[in-house]
Amino acid sequence: MSIQDLGSIGELIAAVAVLITLVYLSVQVRQGNLLAKSQARQRMVEHAQSELFAQINDPSITYAVVKDGPLTEEEQAKLSLFLTAFMRQREWEWFQYQDGVIDREVYQAYHEVIGIFLSPQRTRKWWNSIGRFAFNQSFVEDVDTMLAEIQPSSYLSDMRTWDDA
Repeated sequence: MSIQDLGSIGELIAAVAVLITLVYLSVQVRQGNLLAKSQARQRMVEHAQSELFAQINDPSITYAVVKDGPLTEEEQAKLSLFLTAFMRQREWEWFQYQDGVIDREVYQAYHEVIGIFLSPQRTRKWWNSIGRFAFNQSFVEDVDTMLAEIQPSSYLSDMRTWDDA
């Protein structure tokens, strides 16, 4: 066997090693992507639960949305801060969707809750007067498009009367 033959064998072994390395790295990247998606979905679930617990611990936040008459300063502050945190989470989800971290179906499931909170007149007024200015312009445009296409939700007002039926 000549030195040239040994060199050819060495090149073949090196090529196989490079191929194995590329396969290994592609598996690692895929697992990393799955982990990132899983972590994003977990964060979304945790934040949605924290929003629900905030409303459980202080139902006045929820009922301020559909309260007849003007809000007290405290109700107005609670509702405004809740809506800001609520929309900041939806904006984060929107960024994750734009970056391909979460799938369209997952994004839409979480995004549609915006219609529940921003379709009533009081919260729509909050969005149009002060809320929208705290968020990414493209996200605001997406929310505005969604709000223009949906019917007002009675979900929050129905929470007060669902047991009356």
